[in-house]
Amino acid sequence: MSHVLRLPWRRTLRRGRSVAAVWLTAILALRAGPAGAQELSNVKLLMDQAHTAFEALDYEGTVRQLDLAISAIQAKPTDDVKKLLPSAFEMRARSQFGLNKLPEARADFVSLLKADPSYNLTGSVSPRIITMFDEVAKVTVTKGRLLVSPLDAEVLLDGVRVSTSADEFPIFVGDHTITASRIGYRTSTATWTTAPDVVNEDKIALDRLSALYSFVTSPPGVTVVIDGVEHGTTKPGPPPADYAEKAARAGVPAAELSSVLMVVDIPLGSHKVEFKRDCYVADTRAHVVDRLDDFVFDPVKLQPATATLNVKSNESGTAVFLDGQPRSVAPTSITGVCEGEHVVELKSASGRYLRRVQLRTGQNQDIAGVLKPAFALVSATGTTALNTDLRLLAERLFDPAQSVMLFAPKQEDATKALQAEKLPPDWLALDGSKRAVGNTAADISPVMRRDLSTRLSKLFDSQGIASVTVPSATNRNRIVVTLLAAGSGDPDVLDISMDNQDTINTAIARLDRGLNFFRPSIGLQAVDIADLEGPVIVNVDPNGPAAKAGVVQGDVLLRVNAQPVADASGLLTLLAGRKADDTLTLDLKDKAGAAKKVDVKVFMTPRVIGMADQTLMINRILVDLRARVTAPGDPVLDSVMRLNLAVALARVENWSDARIELQRVKLADASGVSSGTIQYLLGVCAERLGNRAEAEQAYTAAAATTALLTEDGPPVKELADQRLAELRRATGPGH
Repeated sequence: MSHVLRLPWRRTLRRGRSVAAVWLTAILALRAGPAGAQELSNVKLLMDQAHTAFEALDYEGTVRQLDLAISAIQAKPTDDVKKLLPSAFEMRARSQFGLNKLPEARADFVSLLKADPSYNLTGSVSPRIITMFDEVAKVTVTKGRLLVSPLDAEVLLDGVRVSTSADEFPIFVGDHTITASRIGYRTSTATWTTAPDVVNEDKIALDRLSALYSFVTSPPGVTVVIDGVEHGTTKPGPPPADYAEKAARAGVPAAELSSVLMVVDIPLGSHKVEFKRDCYVADTRAHVVDRLDDFVFDPVKLQPATATLNVKSNESGTAVFLDGQPRSVAPTSITGVCEGEHVVELKSASGRYLRRVQLRTGQNQDIAGVLKPAFALVSATGTTALNTDLRLLAERLFDPAQSVMLFAPKQEDATKALQAEKLPPDWLALDGSKRAVGNTAADISPVMRRDLSTRLSKLFDSQGIASVTVPSATNRNRIVVTLLAAGSGDPDVLDISMDNQDTINTAIARLDRGLNFFRPSIGLQAVDIADLEGPVIVNVDPNGPAAKAGVVQGDVLLRVNAQPVADASGLLTLLAGRKADDTLTLDLKDKAGAAKKVDVKVFMTPRVIGMADQTLMINRILVDLRARVTAPGDPVLDSVMRLNLAVALARVENWSDARIELQRVKLADASGVSSGTIQYLLGVCAERLGNRAEAEQAYTAAAATTALLTEDGPPVKELADQRLAELRRATGPGH
């Protein structure tokens, strides 16, 4: 509704700001459509200005401002603003009377009494005005009385709530609309015509439609279930006084109670009423409705259904998460955990632990977590014969693994992460031969996989990522799990049949296959030569125990500790179970055929994984070694582990990180895996990173040693010389 206010601008200007400014403020306020407190403030301002003009006997000014005030009230009749309407009509009626506009004054008194039939004039009033008011009241106001059954029904008279007691009350003469309503009863709407000079009485009896339940609970937030159907949740209080009294007798503070929840349309018969809220013990009550009536239940108090988690970790300072939310640092006790299924996680930079637990009320659950490097199962492709999440299935199947863990993040989190990278679920779908399943996986290059594995691992606080694929539509029990360590673009795959436990055990054994970082040695290498009894010594470490005992190249090994040695593998077998500083007696034959006997002490020599060994789970090795080197230990062991980590990084072509790890390795000069091995690998990294000068320097240093690439060779001198020659040919003469 719009209002057009016509203002006598010339007369306003002569009065100055006191009228013009107020009118302008009122117009702008009405056009802006103020709400709530602003509406009330604007109307009060107009009323105050009208009262000032009225006290100054400026009745014309009073009427003008009250026209604005009444229009504003009628335009937006909020409850607070409507309270000002009767007094506005009274002041305008008295002003109209002062201007000798008697019909207008009488009309305002009629409007006043229509707005409030019980109104009495205020202040010092002229007897002539009182006479007019009484005359108007005599013909416009009468007495009324409403008798309503039930007594607590809500009754609206012309849209305004009124009392339903037997007391008389003033009412405007004429036609009125009465609406009576109450939950569980049929609503009644009727016209009531009142006449003057009599007590107008009306009786309303509502028809009962159904039975009604009323509930109050402690705490609020309890869902009420009747015969298996939810009928709402209780809201915070306060409850009615009678409920508070009942609760006090039961020892429940009123502040803990909800407001009343009413449930209508309860049919006759027996009913099962359940009260449920997460983290509380459910309550069930049986009730029989034998009549259509109001049934008020006593306050329902639910008892907490919680347990306690006592969490320990094999690493100090491990962050503890419960259902994805950080809680504390291990060791810790978490009390007040709701009964039901929960996910407990321990996280550190080197690994994590995950356990799904089903807690019961009052339970004290101990969890001793052993952190392992973790792969987050971020995607799944294909279907299975089982109606389940493939990722959760893989998590369960590989739970027995000791070296690493596979875990399935929440489905919505995994989906969100893939969508953010614009990746479909089959982006990492491979078969048992590492061939892409589908076009998407084929289009993802190793460089892209390397970048994605880094970002997704960081997102899920894991050391790597994984996917699950059903590669064949005809064999839905066969799944392939693909593993990518963070920063790796070359995946590992595990091919298993869910209905064949042997394949699962084999896959877990591959995951748990450990690395031996040292092996027993006596400082020599031997090979088999046809028609010779025993292996021939072809290389002797000049600083090793064999050289110091007098063993030389060309000697033939016959026996160790009096046990015959038929070939080179026999020597390795005899050495395999030895410890450092064990003494061995060697029976040899020199080149001239003369026998000699020497004693040598066993020492431990470093081992390095092979750059081309495809039997290794290189991504598992990456996460395992990264976890191990985070905690400093024995310097020699740390260096050997970092050397193997560097080779694993080189295997997945992460040359930059491999170079960083190699620069941290410190090994002595020797003929086996030693400082020369490091220099050669630094040269390879530098060459692949495009730094020719650094590569040449490292290859040159490696070529000056007797080191081996692995404990079984080949010599790095040969490899380094070959790489130097190729670099020089590639750059041409003069470079």
